[in-house]
Amino acid sequence: VGRLHCLLPCWEDAAVDFMLSGGYKVAAHIKEIEKKTLVIWGDNDKIISKEYAKRLQNELKESKLQYISKCGHIPHVEKPDIVANMIIDFLKYEHAEDLISE
Repeated sequence: VGRLHCLLPCWEDAAVDFMLSGGYKVAAHIKEIEKKTLVIWGDNDKIISKEYAKRLQNELKESKLQYISKCGHIPHVEKPDIVANMIIDFLKYEHAEDLISE
């Protein structure tokens, strides 16, 4: 996690190739997701605005958006216990019928 990948050999070449490729283009595929989805967002994310969280929630067919207070761009690193509990609760309550039927 973090910048460790930057120490790998050929990282700079890979980063340049990625940038020249246009990066990941997943936005067009969001509407294809048909499963219930949990979106976890840091309340103080300075990299990607909360507006994108709301947009993502609106574009997903069935989603739940949860913010984590006093948290930035990487909630799973900054507040791992809170994220883990959110995921557990989501799976328990939002996917209970899926777990029972399978």
